[in-house]
Amino acid sequence: MKKFKKIKFDWIILGNIIFLTAISLLLLLGTGENLFQDQLVNAIVGFSFFIFFSFFPYQLLKKISFFLLISSLIFLSLPLILGVATRGATRWINLGSFSLQPSEIIKPFAISIIANQGVLLSFLLALPFAILIFIQPDLGSTLSLICGFGGVWISKSEARKSFLALLVLGTLLLPILWHFLAPFQKERITSFLHPQSDPLGSSYQSLQAIITVGSGKIFGRGLGLGTQSRLAFLPENHNDLIFASLIESFGLFGGILILASYCLLLWHLISIAKNSEDEFGRLLTLGIFSMLSGQIFINIGMNMGILPITGITLPLISYGGSSYLATMISLGMCHSVFRQSRHYPRELDIK
Repeated sequence: MKKFKKIKFDWIILGNIIFLTAISLLLLLGTGENLFQDQLVNAIVGFSFFIFFSFFPYQLLKKISFFLLISSLIFLSLPLILGVATRGATRWINLGSFSLQPSEIIKPFAISIIANQGVLLSFLLALPFAILIFIQPDLGSTLSLICGFGGVWISKSEARKSFLALLVLGTLLLPILWHFLAPFQKERITSFLHPQSDPLGSSYQSLQAIITVGSGKIFGRGLGLGTQSRLAFLPENHNDLIFASLIESFGLFGGILILASYCLLLWHLISIAKNSEDEFGRLLTLGIFSMLSGQIFINIGMNMGILPITGITLPLISYGGSSYLATMISLGMCHSVFRQSRHYPRELDIK
């Protein structure tokens, strides 16, 4: 008889991926069959990349960091050359029947590059990533990537003072950065500050999201029965504003379950970082933790009207192949750190 081989597998990461992806598919099934089919394909492709990076030794990312840097910057520059403008932004590359958003896909690789560098060099390398994404313009990806970089820097004891100084400087430069925002980005911020000034224009998305969240009450209206989503009063109800659609369908109870799943996943990433075999694995995991935390907080905040509307997806739930793929690659890297840690005994018996 063949002996059983033991493979280390993290059921907390996998369980949350399956749960959140299932919620995404249910919501999209209620929105449109085509969206459901596309997201199902995204899930299959994303899971394949998760498995690949789970078994890819994360230490090798250090050895190929220069290659990752050059290829990521080239890939990130392609939309500026070959991209197609959509709603005032040039973020996507069309590849036949599907499109890719480089600013999403490069995020985990950018974090791995920053985690492998010293303090000064990591600050310098972060700038071209942030600038190239910002000018596309993609404020949402810029913010989530900054959260990831910040998580790495604040975890480096020698970088904390520099990071705090940079944070203060960035705050002081906000009035100057305002002039570099695209017109539609400025409108979103001003409409957030004065939501009743243009309820049928720039404030429409934010107000409709708040109404949609309120209409879900405790247990929701049921899948596909929400009037705000079904009658298309809520724009982007499959993407950036999918959390509002989720609350309309499943209510406060469903929202609490989603938040509990995210909290469990994020808490577990911190546990993986603490038990990492080396400093690079710790910083890589904490950077991904910070990126996902920022993305979740910003997306839910804008759905509930406490933050301005910006183009940022809800990890594993929002429709979109590039966003889903980036999240699965990120979690695959964290799973690789978990698998190589001697402090976690969980294993899966297979032939």
